[in-house]
Amino acid sequence: MKKIIFLDLDGTLWTFEKIPGSALEAIEHARKNGHKIYINTGRTRCEVPQFLLDMNLDGYCFGSGSEIIIDNKQVLFEPLKKRDTQFIQHIAKDSGFSLEGSKMTFTSEKNRERMRQFNTDNRMGNRFLSFPDISTMTDDDYNQVMKVSIHFDSLSQREEILRQLPKHLTFTNFMHLGGEITHSECNKATAIQFVKNYYEEEYKTVAIGDSENDLPMLEYADISVAMGNGVKEVKEKADYVTDKIDNDGLYKAFKYLKLF
Repeated sequence: MKKIIFLDLDGTLWTFEKIPGSALEAIEHARKNGHKIYINTGRTRCEVPQFLLDMNLDGYCFGSGSEIIIDNKQVLFEPLKKRDTQFIQHIAKDSGFSLEGSKMTFTSEKNRERMRQFNTDNRMGNRFLSFPDISTMTDDDYNQVMKVSIHFDSLSQREEILRQLPKHLTFTNFMHLGGEITHSECNKATAIQFVKNYYEEEYKTVAIGDSENDLPMLEYADISVAMGNGVKEVKEKADYVTDKIDNDGLYKAFKYLKLF
């Protein structure tokens, strides 16, 4: 049976500097054999480097399943409600946060300063530092916000903010004192479900990832693979643990799965 492979981006396909040549080779071979390749990322559409979009893969799932592109056509677009975004903005006003949109991301000055400190190795790219301030947002800007990334000053601040979240919103941790707030009904697993249902032909699904926000798709997919550089929780959930990204991990995973 043919497969749809859902690839996390950061730390799985992309090293923050490049896509390993062996990964590109594996993707090319798999597609020639009739398998479909999707990027399934927590990043919103505007935060994905253009060269990754120019790969013209079978599809892209952005913003933790809130926007889906199949064959260059937008088939799902579920931004946060403006009132929810503004409520999060209110309760998180003393923390650092970014309102991440499909077309543009806006950030608080406190979060911009955090990013400057975090970005000493340019992992996130200077683009993250140049996003406009939240104070400049219009109604149209609010209507394209897909998720909120937030960085807390302390565990007590985190507990207080998350205590106020309504049930239709959910928080996913992805680093110490950091994480993202999204629709409860949108995540990387719902993205896989949507894509699988989109096709009339039957496919097996494969999820490959490395971090906490990959756990929903690893649990949902028919086959789950953790990168060797992944966090402990991901490796424990996966059916198979491949090598690290910079040691041909994706290529070795594709070979193990007999995609070529």
